[in-house]
Amino acid sequence: MFKVELNGKTYKVEKVTAKALREIGAAQAVFKRWQENPDAADMKKDMDALVGWFCTFCGNQFTADEYYDHYPADRAITDIGLAIAAVNAQVTHVLESFPTSGDSKKKAPSPTLFGRFTGFISKKVGRRTK
Repeated sequence: MFKVELNGKTYKVEKVTAKALREIGAAQAVFKRWQENPDAADMKKDMDALVGWFCTFCGNQFTADEYYDHYPADRAITDIGLAIAAVNAQVTHVLESFPTSGDSKKKAPSPTLFGRFTGFISKKVGRRTK
């Protein structure tokens, strides 16, 4: 289950339906075309295809107009790409919420005592000469 927040409302998506998988082709085609020929982008048409699919992906709980009016523009394409990738990889269960934070500074997990110890050992082993 994941959630989508738009305009102060939270929409919960219990599962991604087979319909979202069936309808993914147009959205995939947009990303493929953008990769192959970025100059050929027709933003209005392409965004309509992406947003239409994202609405289907979220169970049509909100309209494309609600998405356009309330979704942060700096996360729109990235988040739809993330959703497409999750459906393609069949890992939608790892999705938590949209819009994503966009925080590129992920906090690295602090090493455990065991991790420090094995790291120390591997450094020692790496210095051995025969």
